[in-house]
Amino acid sequence: MRKKIKIVIFMIIVLIIIAVGIVVVSKLEEVSVKGNTYYTDDKIKKELTKYYVGGNTILTYLRIKYGEEIRIPFVDEIEVDLEGFHNLTVGIIEKEVVGCLPYMGEYICFDKDGIMVGSITEKRENVPIVKGIEYDVAVFNKPISTKTDEVFELTLNLTQLIKKYNLAVDKIEFEKNMAVRLYYKDIKIILGKKKHFDTEISNLAELLPKTEGMKGTLHMEDFSETRQRVIFEADKL
Repeated sequence: MRKKIKIVIFMIIVLIIIAVGIVVVSKLEEVSVKGNTYYTDDKIKKELTKYYVGGNTILTYLRIKYGEEIRIPFVDEIEVDLEGFHNLTVGIIEKEVVGCLPYMGEYICFDKDGIMVGSITEKRENVPIVKGIEYDVAVFNKPISTKTDEVFELTLNLTQLIKKYNLAVDKIEFEKNMAVRLYYKDIKIILGKKKHFDTEISNLAELLPKTEGMKGTLHMEDFSETRQRVIFEADKL
């Protein structure tokens, strides 16, 4: 029995020595990044250096994979793979941005829940700019605080519908009376003042492709399920 215990203890010690040896020789030399569109690879790598553990590949891998939540603007999740003793591959899963608010030459981006996910200096395709909303403060990873909750709730409804139907709307604009206008290329779409725009947006998905190459205004302020009438007013030459 004593002999067996000694053998077990010896094997445990050997395994510990091997594990320590592997960790010691695992010097992190290269990090590969994929899946990011908002930042350069170098920017992501720089952000990740905060989570490196003594320049060690294995310990860094364990911290990124199982440690505290990593918070980087526009990044929803991070997947990390161990590629040998000296290399890591980091896969970026980005947050879904549904709209942005202009602010001092930049754009504050928010997700479907109205949470600020980051800011950009140049507008991105398929992310509509929202104008006419007054907001108090925007803090990363927190809901945007607006002066009129009703307007922002309507904004979230509109942006989610636009995303759902894959409409390349450039801008959403609120008038003082909360009437809504959309802008798509050279087309202005007047939606009017309503609480919900599900019917209008679903029909826009069929209408907008028909306006390709045209300039003018689509009047949908009187549009409804029972009165599906749209008037197109062409711009005067």
